Amino acid sequence: MFLKRAVKAVLLIFVMLMIKCLWNSILNDTHNQNTPTVQSEEVAGIPKPFVKMSHISFSEIKDLPLGDPRIIEYLRRYVLIPPSKLPYVFTKEMGSLYKEQVKQMFGTKSNGFFIECGANDGEYLSNTLELEMRGWKGLLIEAQPELGKMLMTKNRKAWFANVCLSPYSNISEIEFAVGRFMNARYKNAIGKLLLPDNSYMGTLYRKYGKVPCFPITTIMAALGVTHVDYLSLDVEGVELKILNTLPFDGTLVIDYIQVEINHVRGGQKAVKRFLESKGYDFLFMHDIDAFYKRRF
Repeated sequence: MFLKRAVKAVLLIFVMLMIKCLWNSILNDTHNQNTPTVQSEEVAGIPKPFVKMSHISFSEIKDLPLGDPRIIEYLRRYVLIPPSKLPYVFTKEMGSLYKEQVKQMFGTKSNGFFIECGANDGEYLSNTLELEMRGWKGLLIEAQPELGKMLMTKNRKAWFANVCLSPYSNISEIEFAVGRFMNARYKNAIGKLLLPDNSYMGTLYRKYGKVPCFPITTIMAALGVTHVDYLSLDVEGVELKILNTLPFDGTLVIDYIQVEINHVRGGQKAVKRFLESKGYDFLFMHDIDAFYKRRF
């Protein structure tokens, strides 16, 4: 008799637990149907939250005409990281090789806007850090994903985009290679786009994968910037192709341009010929970089 009652009690408890589980499941389903699902997508190497119902993917915008507002929305929502409000975190790494040249161009100018493409980790060999510390605003662009993560830890007071500047006049997705460095900390510091005429890797590079690339004019439109005081280009061989995408019609005015020329096909002669034809004067060479000034 006692055994039968015990069995009935166990069965009753089991049935009650099953009913409770079923009820909780119904409540959860109802909650999920009425609440947008917050997920995480890795855009340009940086995880960002988004609401699924309003998500715009790179595949949806890459073939749109450049004037489409959805491209601007995508850049503002998923690509452009605003300036940090936190204190700088530096490790006293080697500063810019071009400190004196930048000083020669801008003196003690305490405001302005820069673009540094090939920004490394935001500290090591940075051409723009001192300008930023004097109150300049700007945009840092670094396509190499690992360097992008390192740059984010420095708390730079400039916008940041972990993408590449497109060597074409449209949005693209291009194969990217990273370097095999001897230095352990900067083993991936060199990166390059693998274009049909710039695809040789040798033993210095290894393929990483495809990276999203946007024309400089489109990124500037997303920032609402039409005047740039200083553009620094260090992109391992596609500098001239990127310069070819600039409008030179007044819609985006750039006063000074610094170009690394040692990997450019045609070298300094090709860059000089092109920029002089677009209204720039050659200033000077230092090491492997050429400096130009717009004719005012």
